[in-house]
Amino acid sequence: MPNYNALNELLIALSEHIDKTEIELASRTLIAIDQELKHWCESETPPQEKELLAIQAKILTATAKLKNARDKTQAELINQRKSHKAISKYKATKR
Repeated sequence: MPNYNALNELLIALSEHIDKTEIELASRTLIAIDQELKHWCESETPPQEKELLAIQAKILTATAKLKNARDKTQAELINQRKSHKAISKYKATKR
């Protein structure tokens, strides 16, 4: 069970990094989760299916939040570009 607890702490940290848009820390945390999960699977007491499913669900939830944040940021950037282009065109007509 210690591996599950360590993974759970990493998953909580991942979620917090995503909430704070600390992408670099979230990326490092995902790498740490991967390493911890590998060690656990190769240990003498590998995880049970229900533990793996719980971890998978938490990872999917965190990555979905990350994807939503990325999509929102991309949409905002596109709107800024469109707005900037519209302003530039308007200013060009006033010369």
